[in-house]
Amino acid sequence: MATANKINLESTEAKMKELIEAFEAHPQLQAPTPHPTVFFMFDFVKNSYNTLQQVDAAKYASGDSQTCKVVNDVIGRNQFTGLLVTDMSGKLAAMTGGDPSNPVDFGANIKAKARGLNAA
Repeated sequence: MATANKINLESTEAKMKELIEAFEAHPQLQAPTPHPTVFFMFDFVKNSYNTLQQVDAAKYASGDSQTCKVVNDVIGRNQFTGLLVTDMSGKLAAMTGGDPSNPVDFGANIKAKARGLNAA
């Protein structure tokens, strides 16, 4: 992986943390019955974040192939997150036990934070 293609791990981690906090503040994630689609996406982002936290920055900087593969997976998951939080087709709702005829609106804050993950 060329150095020019590397992401800033600290910046990406901070942006992911902001997205997690936005999910935690979403009214449909609150107990006692969080919305299944919101919970699914929260869990998906949280798992991606946890994976990124395990990355050894020195190995990534040196171009370690396995570490770069893990980071690329997180990047892909972040791109997928951006697509999913803007889905109003009902497909995400159908996959997550929600009502496909009434897809959840994640709100402007979550959508903006998800887009921010993929900003160059």
